[in-house]
Amino acid sequence: MTAYLIVNYDVDDADQYAEYQGGAAPALKIGDESQVLVLDHDSELLEGDPGAQTVVLEFESKEKALETYRSGAYQKVVGTRLGATSKHFAVVVDKFG
Repeated sequence: MTAYLIVNYDVDDADQYAEYQGGAAPALKIGDESQVLVLDHDSELLEGDPGAQTVVLEFESKEKALETYRSGAYQKVVGTRLGATSKHFAVVVDKFG
């Protein structure tokens, strides 16, 4: 069943975030095993206290999304994103239906 990795954060260090982006795309297998559905730099806040940037990636399954997120390749770069951002969260969800 299709699943989505949803991440949200404020980018505090644009240079460090650019470094993350260079490593994240191949580690997340964008274009091969995942697709970017949303990349919004200015998400509109309706509730809570999230960051301004939201990214939604589509995977073939929740298992594949978790495997990719937890992979050594992605774990090598995720710390760079965490260091460059604040108010971050990440969730993996199954598609409804």
